Amino acid sequence: MATITRSIAELVSRWETVRFLVAGNLKAGHREKVLGHVWNLLDPLLFVGVYYVVFGLLFGQAERGRGTFIVYLAIGVLAWRFFDATVSQATLCIKANRGLIHEIAFPKAVFPVAVSLSRLYDFLWGVVVLLAIVLCTGFALTAHVLWLPPLLALHLLFAMGIAFFAACLGAFFADTANVAGVLLRLWMYASPTFYYARGEHALIPERFQGIYMMNPMACVLEGYRDALLWGRMPDPAMLLYMLVASLAVLLAGFAVFTFGEGRFAKYI
Repeated sequence: MATITRSIAELVSRWETVRFLVAGNLKAGHREKVLGHVWNLLDPLLFVGVYYVVFGLLFGQAERGRGTFIVYLAIGVLAWRFFDATVSQATLCIKANRGLIHEIAFPKAVFPVAVSLSRLYDFLWGVVVLLAIVLCTGFALTAHVLWLPPLLALHLLFAMGIAFFAACLGAFFADTANVAGVLLRLWMYASPTFYYARGEHALIPERFQGIYMMNPMACVLEGYRDALLWGRMPDPAMLLYMLVASLAVLLAGFAVFTFGEGRFAKYI
């Protein structure tokens, strides 16, 4: 426990390093793009459009949702993309920075943290697109939109926790990124990303919903939808579960990462 506490303190003391890495990640992401930061808005909009054509029109979910599906889908795919991108890029972040790791002594946890915050920045642009879609489709934003910051925080903590696991495994095993891609795809389909999980249009039978909602990402997605689409407070029990799950995964991921950190140099 003392080692973990010391590692957390050391990570906090290196906050400027995290900021530098985040700035570098964001700059690299827009390098040589003609439209520059315009893509921050266009990319999530086009991303939602593609999924709407596939799942809304071709698979008939738009008709099932009676006008709510475009917002429902946008929340699902953009929130999931943040999680997916964070974990996927975390699998590569240690080996991608092998030069720094071999030359400078500093906490390696700055890399998965920087990846998580970089992808959060991208997702915040997606949130702007989400709010625009909500308003343009005739839905009203209520006071419950104020639940958005706490939900974002829980989402970030959970994604960062999984990112620590992914980064540690990625340092030791070269095929971690490939395995993670498959697992993330399965997890996406096991979460209410494209389909209704609750309510009258639910594809999940009511007797199985308790088990289904034990998936933290299902709680995250449904929490966003409660606040942005349905105009109500997220279920308090669900919020509590998200808080406990996010903190548990974050601490466990950080502990595993800290335990393996001293061996990274031998494998990269």
